[in-house]
Amino acid sequence: MLGRFVERADKTSRILDVKYFLLLPSAYDVGTPIDFISWSALLKSASGYEMYRKKFRRITPTNVAKFLILDPEFPRSILYCVNVALESIKSITGTSYTSYSNESEMFLGRLSSELNYANIEEIIEEGLHEYLDNFQMNLNKIGDTIYKSYFTVQPITEINITRGE
Repeated sequence: MLGRFVERADKTSRILDVKYFLLLPSAYDVGTPIDFISWSALLKSASGYEMYRKKFRRITPTNVAKFLILDPEFPRSILYCVNVALESIKSITGTSYTSYSNESEMFLGRLSSELNYANIEEIIEEGLHEYLDNFQMNLNKIGDTIYKSYFTVQPITEINITRGE
């Protein structure tokens, strides 16, 4: 679960980041059927079209970004994925939500808190690309610390070999 949701958060952020620039229409195209179809396709690529339409009805770039980044109920939103990843690592380590036992937990906890208290207006003001780029760098750091904490093997030293350990 931990790996699945870290990867899912990464993929959602990348889809939104790449598509955001490709889908930004010229001022002439805003609100046209082409604009609607482009943003609808983005939602469909994240399997979120129906859920989005139930929540927002009208498709707008800001609401699509809000939905894909900050929706606490949509299973492919960045917030949802990071929160499930945090729950998963807490389940692995057995630590409480107010503490951490390794860097992975600390970084995931910090990222979860930032997302839980973020709002789309601040994200857009910062710049959506810049925000998503920073998020992806943080997620890469989390991936590295997960690898170091759970998958790296300590090298066998000469002392262990000569003593038969």
